[in-house]
Amino acid sequence: SCHDGPITVLGAEHRPAYNRVLLASVLDGTLSPRSVTLPEPDAEVFLGAEATSLDPARRLAFVACDGNDELLTVDIDTGTVTATAAVGHQPDVLAYDPGPQRLYVAAESGWLTVLDQHGRSTVVVGSGHLADHAHVVVVDPITHHSYYPVPAGTGGHPALLEREPT
Repeated sequence: SCHDGPITVLGAEHRPAYNRVLLASVLDGTLSPRSVTLPEPDAEVFLGAEATSLDPARRLAFVACDGNDELLTVDIDTGTVTATAAVGHQPDVLAYDPGPQRLYVAAESGWLTVLDQHGRSTVVVGSGHLADHAHVVVVDPITHHSYYPVPAGTGGHPALLEREPT
């Protein structure tokens, strides 16, 4: 093995991993749901959490926790949580802008939380309801503008919202 340290596994789903190839057999009643559950890995497992953004230069992972609406900043080398922050209900998409070290967290609820990175932690610098169903964010690392596709903008038509950095 090329790694002899601890292993941390993040899973977006709230249930243990299962064999998706055999899922059709569960649906037709041939197998029970328990029979397709995979064995527990020899690792620390966090369900309902996914690493959706990284800061490779500082070796940090940003983990959105859907179950408790929190953002964790995690030191990749040690697995240590260096900061936690409350974010909008059901955080969905994260975008990290490495220049200003700013993280955007768009939630299923339409709330946007903006955090600035200070050292190995993150601090909320703004939060608010952007638009209903505005749960996707993309950041241009050159202009630092952020973009949010929404299903119903002005006039009820799909739109792309653009925000300048503050």
